[in-house]
Amino acid sequence: MSFLLYVPIWIMVLLITLFCVVLVFAGFKLIHKFYHYEHLEKYHSVISYIFNAYGLLFAVVIAFVVYINWGDYNNAQGHIYNEANQISNLFHNVQGFQEPMKTELMKSILDYTNVIYNTELPEMIKENYSYENNSSYNKLWNDFLKVDVKKLDNTILYDKCLDELSRISESRRFRYFYLSNTIPKLIWVVMFIGCFISFSFSFFFGLKTKFPYFLLVIAFTFINIIILYLIYVLDHPYEGVNAISYIPIEKILTHFNNVFQGLK
Repeated sequence: MSFLLYVPIWIMVLLITLFCVVLVFAGFKLIHKFYHYEHLEKYHSVISYIFNAYGLLFAVVIAFVVYINWGDYNNAQGHIYNEANQISNLFHNVQGFQEPMKTELMKSILDYTNVIYNTELPEMIKENYSYENNSSYNKLWNDFLKVDVKKLDNTILYDKCLDELSRISESRRFRYFYLSNTIPKLIWVVMFIGCFISFSFSFFFGLKTKFPYFLLVIAFTFINIIILYLIYVLDHPYEGVNAISYIPIEKILTHFNNVFQGLK
């Protein structure tokens, strides 16, 4: 179903609307084939009571799922921002060291940023988990750890760089953790069943004037289904047309390349 993430939102709205029209029309035909509206009208008070009680329970479940996933979506974006900011800080900090260490560390940071933008992020879009397979990341750590601290003029700057590198590693781990942090299948089953029962309940209300009621049921069904689509989008923060932005990584990579062009 991942192809749904790449459908433009206006097309998705049209598809969901069309699906709701067909679904509601079929539902009305099926229910009213066996029960006349006058028969259903007698039980409106009972159906309304059950429908309201059920709607409250279902709304609570949906609200919690949307809230949690929206928070995770924003956190995933936040860690991209943090990682870009921390890499940029590290890149500028190492410029305070002497040559040739300065250029070597700047090159390692540039290589690592290239791998993030050109390899890791495209793999994450495809839901590939390659956290351990980054030689540039390991080389970046090795280049810092092999530095002879005794020969440094500014050990405070070196300690600050190590702290920044640790924060980069933490942001990288969180970036991959959010890739595997998805909604359990049991919750999806509950939401799908709840959504089906929710709009199916509306078929059991009988009105003599069918047209306005028909439109209201379509709108109600549309809201139920598009909320499930929203949850699906939020559950896949790295994929599709509504994915989080990778522009911060792109911007710092462009900046790093410009700096190296100036050094040549």
